[in-house]
Amino acid sequence: MNWCKLAILTDEVSQELDDVLRFAADFKLDGIEVRSLFGRAFKDLTKDDLTLIAKKSRDAGLAIAGAASPVFKCNLDSPEEIAAHVELFKRSVEAAQILGTDIVRVFTFLRRSHPATGDDLKRAASHFPKLLDVVRSTNIRIGIENEASCVVGNGAETAEFWKHLPPSPQFGVVWDPCNCIYLEGANDPIRDDYPAIAEHVAHVHIKDAARNGTKSALKCCELGKGSIDFPAHLRELKSRGYRGWIALETHWRSIPLDDAIQHLPAGYSFSANAEPASRICMATLQRWVAEA
Repeated sequence: MNWCKLAILTDEVSQELDDVLRFAADFKLDGIEVRSLFGRAFKDLTKDDLTLIAKKSRDAGLAIAGAASPVFKCNLDSPEEIAAHVELFKRSVEAAQILGTDIVRVFTFLRRSHPATGDDLKRAASHFPKLLDVVRSTNIRIGIENEASCVVGNGAETAEFWKHLPPSPQFGVVWDPCNCIYLEGANDPIRDDYPAIAEHVAHVHIKDAARNGTKSALKCCELGKGSIDFPAHLRELKSRGYRGWIALETHWRSIPLDDAIQHLPAGYSFSANAEPASRICMATLQRWVAEA
């Protein structure tokens, strides 16, 4: 039995649920994380879609690791967009409850500068009590992902952002070390970024990319061929007592994805040729987890 729980994001295998469940069975995964399926983005999945995903996953002995919503991937200066995304969060919480998962992934508004300013970090955090109000009487956790295209992109920004949140066990970090190197800099996501936010990590995404010096990474690559020392990171996660989900978010394809498609994961174009690449990367991830 692994010290963590392993999952794959659905559209990193296929848009067809049966293909995703077969992949999970082949690798004896603990669960799947729901992003796009059936050619529909997470936000567009219907109640019937969600009920089917929950039933078929349960019948296959698989848990739902998380609900990968796009909440707050919007403009910090647009009250209308923010209000719409709060409503989207409410629907995402309802979706998570149908799926039987306790974590809804969210973002921190579209990035405006690098590094993010203190004012932007504070303003972004000021909208999160609205989300907390939605989940307060539930078991749902708000998983805040560090994302290079958003205000909170790396460990230092996450740590600063966290200071402006109200204390609550319903907030947690969806930690993606690869997203740190999609920003310019010399920081090592494992040795510099992770220690700053380790105590808040509630969920982990794994993908790989390579920086050219201090320039931002441009494309994901096969797991283990990029700039991130994942074996060391997994050992540290284990030693710090992390026992949650680690979800493969491959993003790499043997037939390269168009840049726009890679950064807007949803639908059949994103999932084209996904399974062969994810099989290679999942085998690597499982080996590292076992060796940790």
